[in-house]
Amino acid sequence: MNIQTAMFFQLNIPMIIKYDLNNYTYRKLLIDMEISYLNEFIVLAKYQNYFKASQELYIAQSTLSKHIVSLENECGYRLINRANKQFELTESGKLFLHYAKIICQNYKDLSKQLEQQENDNLITINLGASRLMIEYGITNLISKCVQKFSNVRFRIHEGSEQELAQLINEGKIDISFLRSPHPPHDNHSFTYIEESLCAIVHESHPLAYVSQIDLSMLENEQLYLPPEFALEHQAFLNYCEEQQFYPLISFTAPRIENLLEMVNTNNGVALIMEQQANYYVTSPLKIVQLNSPIKLYINVNVHNHLIASKEVAYLLELAKKHRN
Repeated sequence: MNIQTAMFFQLNIPMIIKYDLNNYTYRKLLIDMEISYLNEFIVLAKYQNYFKASQELYIAQSTLSKHIVSLENECGYRLINRANKQFELTESGKLFLHYAKIICQNYKDLSKQLEQQENDNLITINLGASRLMIEYGITNLISKCVQKFSNVRFRIHEGSEQELAQLINEGKIDISFLRSPHPPHDNHSFTYIEESLCAIVHESHPLAYVSQIDLSMLENEQLYLPPEFALEHQAFLNYCEEQQFYPLISFTAPRIENLLEMVNTNNGVALIMEQQANYYVTSPLKIVQLNSPIKLYINVNVHNHLIASKEVAYLLELAKKHRN
């Protein structure tokens, strides 16, 4: 091992080989020398002034002086000529400076190459989901994938179906979990969850103990729904139009918790998807099935630009096992 390769994986240099100019022989010096000390020595030699060097290094002059003495004690040679008032390196100090620069540069190069190697092995998956990460178990799938593959990284994009569709068209999403009124029709997609719209009422509400709620039972009821852009909202309005029913929608909000709080305080009826209901609803609220054909699908879509890998295959396998 020569001085250029002395520093490898650790901050402390376990060994350097010193070249003796007088007899052209190599001697091993076992030392415990920190890279930071070597760098301090280089800066001190650059300024030839303890005050200026300590300012650049953001350490006290006394600390810098101790570190230089420590280097001298460990290598066994005087590096600085203290007999003169002017700063001057000894011959050993000049030789030490030469190899200190090599070691520090090699350390930087090694760190850069190791980081690059790590980055080359990383698999980044851009995943899009429309407001349904936790309640639909998607975060659980991601957690299992990360636990199995330490080199995988997920970038999550959340938004409405329209917002995510734009990101997909721009090639910024690799895999998406999107709501759709229809199951998929191609080989690059599959249904993750199929679910129906359901009603949430307070246990004191007259509808709390019926087996199913017909549309006619919602007449004159205060209804709370997700926003107008949400597919479940649109599907409900389409069904109402078919049935010539005119709903009283008094409150819309993207957060399910806000819809449920309205039910809890105003005793109206919230209409949300059953998977979200099963996740969020607790006593004193109750879930009641709607007697309607309103169904939506959470489809997993693998987009064409995604490069196949064992990490991606594992995530998709988990999603397929999870589907109902």
